[in-house]
Amino acid sequence: MSIASVGDDSTERELNESPVSVQIVPEKKGLFLKHSEYEIKLKGIEKTVRRRYKDFVTLHRYLAEKYPYRLLPALPPKQLMLDSLLEERRRGLQTWLIIVSLHPVLGSSPIVSTFLRDTTTDHQYRLRVTYEKQMDELVRLRPDATLPEVDLDTLAESRTRLHRVQCSMGRLKQLFDRRLGHNRRQTGECAEIERILQNPDLRDAFNEDATFEDLSASERLIAKQVERYVQVQQRAVTERLDVLLEVLHAHSQLCERIEKSIVADQQRTLTGKSPGANAGSSRVKVKAHSMNQTGTMAQQNEGNGSAFEATQLARRSAFAFSCAQAETLLAERYLQSLPSILLSYAHEEQQHHQKMSKIWHRLVVSESSRLD
Repeated sequence: MSIASVGDDSTERELNESPVSVQIVPEKKGLFLKHSEYEIKLKGIEKTVRRRYKDFVTLHRYLAEKYPYRLLPALPPKQLMLDSLLEERRRGLQTWLIIVSLHPVLGSSPIVSTFLRDTTTDHQYRLRVTYEKQMDELVRLRPDATLPEVDLDTLAESRTRLHRVQCSMGRLKQLFDRRLGHNRRQTGECAEIERILQNPDLRDAFNEDATFEDLSASERLIAKQVERYVQVQQRAVTERLDVLLEVLHAHSQLCERIEKSIVADQQRTLTGKSPGANAGSSRVKVKAHSMNQTGTMAQQNEGNGSAFEATQLARRSAFAFSCAQAETLLAERYLQSLPSILLSYAHEEQQHHQKMSKIWHRLVVSESSRLD
């Protein structure tokens, strides 16, 4: 069985759909917000679980220890308990959990299942027990598992290629964010225009104020439409691009880490073959026959130990390289959702501009008939 195929045939998940959602459940103690809980809901399951940020940190540590050669993004950093930063962290935790739950290996881990499904009050203890029972992925590898030959050039090429994609995606995300920021400001501008048109001093200068009232109503409608548009684009585009970027960033870090690990194992293997034992063997020859026998056996045992260690290092390197290949394929599968994301963006743009056009059209027709 090829390690690169582990998890690929479990289920075909739709990467464009979110399998899990994370919402903030703030808890207030006294006058200040001390900490926040996050309500986690799995798609298709009615029951929810509540976790704190430190629970996410624990889960990340457990997965990193048991699955060191898998694509595992970093958690969003711990920040001050401000509303804007809490929402930013919530989105980051949701993105992280989506990637973990969709992963063909991590997502099927008992550790992740316990984190997502255990509704008891001692869920932290149960998670630790599950972690302690779980063996390292390399230890669980079958002796007859097929492992590929290590090719560092291929690994470096994959990392470089997807890193370039990551740079392009990052710039694309910046431009989309800039457009969303402009639309968020437009909501405030609509409210300001409405306040100006409602100013009695301005209206008193005109005998007919119907135009002001109609335009104020149009600005309110536009503000609501823009607010809805921003929310939809946030979910349909921004959050999905965040997932892709986190996957690509985690892939780059994983490949770099595995490259260093393989090089270190190769150096250890070469160091283990140093000729230091030959000098000792020449000195042993001048001793008695029994001592020669004892020395020969010791050297054989030492040689067998070195050969075993070299075999184990080579096996670990091959397994790490195989995981890197599988994680590269996974990252490329994620990228296949980009056309769908862009199409969603275009569709929402079309819908938004059509609705905006209708609002302005009604205003122009109404005011034109009045002026006539």
